[in-house]
Amino acid sequence: MVVVMSSSGAVKAQDDCRKSLQDYMNEFPQSDLCDVYKFCFQDVFGPAHLTIDSVSALKHIEAEVEKTKTFGGPDYQYTGCEGNYVRVNLKLVKNGKLSAAKLVGCLCKSVNPPKPMTIEEWKYRWSQLENILVKMKPAPGHFTLDSESIESLLERGGYTVHHSYSFNSTYNFHYRIVRKDVFEAEILPLFSKKKQ
Repeated sequence: MVVVMSSSGAVKAQDDCRKSLQDYMNEFPQSDLCDVYKFCFQDVFGPAHLTIDSVSALKHIEAEVEKTKTFGGPDYQYTGCEGNYVRVNLKLVKNGKLSAAKLVGCLCKSVNPPKPMTIEEWKYRWSQLENILVKMKPAPGHFTLDSESIESLLERGGYTVHHSYSFNSTYNFHYRIVRKDVFEAEILPLFSKKKQ
């Protein structure tokens, strides 16, 4: 949780968050502010804004894996400042490390956020994060334009954004969001299995 009060624990929380955001910008320097917003939003809400129909989700994943020729990004990436969710790269399905059906099962278990937050609470959280991001080097691209767009979206009661063209064209990161506890119980162990 991002906290900006002056207690020693709060300072540490803010420093941890600053480090997470800086690490993200170091890994994805072509990100616009909307991409960082999405990274932080996913950490709080995961896929909760989606209705997951397992049959439909399986078809979409299989189709996306089939048509995608190259997969950028890491195998997996913890989201935001707290790492409540994990972006699971679809290249794991493409290379046979993870079945599409297993991933869909994990998605279905990930719909409920561990710490539900209202949109008003999220608006406040995002304002704290923006205060950190505005001082960051490199700063996210299109900062002012995206900031105004996100503020307008939140004022209208919306909250979801898409990745920027810059992010998609540079990184080609195809992923799905899985809750941390589900990921660590069901997907992470696949990385420690020895190839036969």
